[in-house]
Amino acid sequence: MARFDKIEKIWQRDLIENIRVLAWFHGVATEAECEPTKNAVALRFEELRMEYVPDSEDWPEIQFHRYVDGDVTPTVDTLDRVELVLPTTKDTFITGPKCDTGVAPLWVALAGPTDAMRSVINWYDDILWRAQLSGVPFEQLMFSVTDPILPRHVFFEYFPKWNFEVNRNPLAFAVNEGLVTITMERFTVLVALFRLSILSGIAYPMMDFVMTGLLHKAVYDLFDPWGIARHVKVYLEIIRDGQREAMARGLDLLKDSNGGNDIRFQADDEPTA
Repeated sequence: MARFDKIEKIWQRDLIENIRVLAWFHGVATEAECEPTKNAVALRFEELRMEYVPDSEDWPEIQFHRYVDGDVTPTVDTLDRVELVLPTTKDTFITGPKCDTGVAPLWVALAGPTDAMRSVINWYDDILWRAQLSGVPFEQLMFSVTDPILPRHVFFEYFPKWNFEVNRNPLAFAVNEGLVTITMERFTVLVALFRLSILSGIAYPMMDFVMTGLLHKAVYDLFDPWGIARHVKVYLEIIRDGQREAMARGLDLLKDSNGGNDIRFQADDEPTA
C-alpha cells in the first residue's frame, strides 16, 4: 500500500520537476563522493562546506532529507549554496545530467517547447542542425542519429513486422546483449526527435520503434546512477502510449467515415464511398 501511496504522491506534482530534484540530489551525492542517502549527503556536505567555504558558519542548515524522494523543490538559495561547495550540481537541476561532453539538455528534450527541442539537435551536432534548417527530411535526421546503433538495413528488416513487441525490437536486443552502448548525448537527442515526430506528425511510427528499443536496459544503464531511470521510462511510456492510442482512434474514425474500409490498404484511385 505504501508503494502506491508514494506513486500517487509523485503524480500529484509535475513529474519532470520530480525527476529534476532526484537527479540533482543524486548529482550532489556523486560530487560529494558519498551514498545518495539523506544522512550521508548531509554529513559529507557539512564537511566539504567547512573546508571549501569556511566563512559559511551562518548558513542555515540544508534539509537534504526533503529532497531524497524529489517531493520538494530546492530554493534558488539552496541551489546556489550547494553549488558553491559542489560546482556543476546546479547545472543538473537546470539543464540535465552530466555527460561526456558537458551537460545534456534532457529536461528540454523531455518537456520543453518546440523551439527548445529543436535546439537540442544543435547541441548534439551542428552539421545535423544545419541539415534540419535546410529542410532535410525528418527521416534522414533520424537515421543520422540511429545508423551507428541500428543499421538501416536492420531497421527496415524488423520495423514492418515488430507490432510493438519488445522481443522483436532489434535495438532493445542489441543493447541487452551489449552489442551497442547508448550515450547520454544520443539518448537525449533521440528523445527530442521522438517528441518532434509527435508534434509534427512525421515519422512517428519509426521513432516509436527506436524509442521503445531504448526504454529497457538502456534507460536503466544511463539513469540509475541519477536515481531517475524508472521515472524517465514511465514518463516516455506515457507519451508513447498516448500517441499510439490517439493514432489508433484516428484510424478508426477514418475507417468509419470510409464505409468500414481500412484506409491504410486502399489504392490511390479506389473510391472512398
